[in-house]
Amino acid sequence: MLWHITNGGQITGATGFHKHMTAFRKVSWLWHRLRAMPPQEIAGRVKVKAQEWTSTATLRTLDDFVLGAVESSSMRLPAKDKAPAKLREAVKDRRAWLFGWKDVPVGDAPNWNLDPLHGVEVPAEVLNHRELPDGADARCVWELSRWSEVVRLAQDGWLNENPDALRQAQQWVQDWLEKNPASKSIHWRSPLEGALRLINFCWIDALVRACGEAEIIAEQDRLAQALVPLHAWWVWRKRSFGSSANNHLIGELAALVMVTRRWPSLAKVICCPERLWPMLEEEVLRQFAEDGGNKEQALHYHLFAWEMAWQAGRVMDGLQGPVLKRLKEAAQFFCNLSLGSWDFGDSDDAQVTPFTMDRRDAEREWRAWMLGEEDGAALAFWLGEAPRVIMPVKGKWITHAASGHAIWRDETWTARVDASPLGFGTLAAHGHLDAMHVSLWSDGKALVVDPGTGAYYGDVALRASLAAWEAHNGPVPLCGRSVPMRAGPFLWREHHDVPKMEIVDDACVVRFACDGPFTKRSVQMAGRSACITDEVCGRTAHGVTWQLAPEWSVEAVEAHGFLLKHREGATATLRVAGDAIRTCEIVASRVSPRFGEVCEAAGVRITFTGRLASTFSL
Repeated sequence: MLWHITNGGQITGATGFHKHMTAFRKVSWLWHRLRAMPPQEIAGRVKVKAQEWTSTATLRTLDDFVLGAVESSSMRLPAKDKAPAKLREAVKDRRAWLFGWKDVPVGDAPNWNLDPLHGVEVPAEVLNHRELPDGADARCVWELSRWSEVVRLAQDGWLNENPDALRQAQQWVQDWLEKNPASKSIHWRSPLEGALRLINFCWIDALVRACGEAEIIAEQDRLAQALVPLHAWWVWRKRSFGSSANNHLIGELAALVMVTRRWPSLAKVICCPERLWPMLEEEVLRQFAEDGGNKEQALHYHLFAWEMAWQAGRVMDGLQGPVLKRLKEAAQFFCNLSLGSWDFGDSDDAQVTPFTMDRRDAEREWRAWMLGEEDGAALAFWLGEAPRVIMPVKGKWITHAASGHAIWRDETWTARVDASPLGFGTLAAHGHLDAMHVSLWSDGKALVVDPGTGAYYGDVALRASLAAWEAHNGPVPLCGRSVPMRAGPFLWREHHDVPKMEIVDDACVVRFACDGPFTKRSVQMAGRSACITDEVCGRTAHGVTWQLAPEWSVEAVEAHGFLLKHREGATATLRVAGDAIRTCEIVASRVSPRFGEVCEAAGVRITFTGRLASTFSL
């Protein structure tokens, strides 16, 4: 038998060996996945599997179902003459900005089965989204089928009185339906994907019908009949539950609220929106903490889940009471923690509906809308009044204790400190090993960063490395930590304890113990300097890696001192001191500014025992 060792150090050999290893991984994943479920959830999943045997017969009940009239008041379009002139021009842009950074040509109609990031077309018969050929990632294949670009066509058609754009939007939807029959393509693997199509189709439908042209409206009636009942029935039947009920369930319920509100006849095959909305309210209160933080511990998913809930609440006139209070707290959390780059936690830079002027700058526009600033004008046009929040204060720590985050802003520095739980629920699906991590921005430029996410299924090794302890800058024993353990792409075992955070004499102090000695980190912001002091009990050697943003280079200027240079000319210094510094070296690592975008960046790695003080100065 032939064997060889890959660059990554993995031993490979005959096809049979790989098949055995793949089978082993599947069995191992299933075992750990079952361990994360309570008995009632296991019983529920057995029931779902049994229902799949009758799904074809149940699906036939939709053959004679007539969608019926539209409730036109469900999607309140704004006054067209109030549209900002820049928005009218922006919606004419036919580029698809994949994940907010990758310019993807889509042609007359997108190739719905193409992963445009990796240039891989997924054969129609491939249905296992977890294992796609040639490094393709299901998340990349799904992106265009969320129909943001179709909504943009409809926005152009309505705002600029361009019936050709409306017809093209309809042609793209028809093309998708023809090439993706129910349960026979990768786009029918996740009910959240179907939910996002429904949310966006509600907007497409409203924009198309508002044109007033009988021929176009007749075609829209036909498309709605072909698409809406099947998608709504499928999302309702396949909706997430149990340990899988995270932001996906918020999206699925939001879509069902919106679509049943727009087509009331769907209550006959699903249920009425008046029943669905309380279910969504419950999820919002369950998944967003009292201080506004989303329990998934990923800032972009925070906005993603927030938008879906806000859209549904707006359609239902349900933004009141406890759910409105919680969503306002969540908007304040987002504005406090959002810096426009290098978000924390697992993130795929998802968007729901293209309300912003520029997809590449969406996070900043959302923040501006919530703060009532002019740069949020496009969102204000589409969504109306924001859940107005206050501008984050400067010169003091803002803490969100329940979620485990603190933020500092002044004229020189921005610092973000993480003292959060691993993630939401037993899976902590989007958790990263980032407890005690600190991110720094100097004069608005990202300096010390969270390494990002990189990929989901397409590059499992990259995903694991960027989520690891060593990729973040909290002190980690040189021997490593055995927990938490990743048991699958969206599955963690043995969650770590929640770090303890407090503000002491203007310093943010975090205490943490996980599979090793007790550690303490203090972050002190003082004028032109940011001092981060780590203390570790005992004599166990630890490492800290200060990962810099790619725009910075680094050179050693003394034994424990480094000069940091930004490509635009700015400079900073890093000096370290401590009881017993063992090594101090410049390293290179891969980082991911946006999902799917990977680049090399420099860093400084220090190994020490006892105490380490790292001071960044401008």
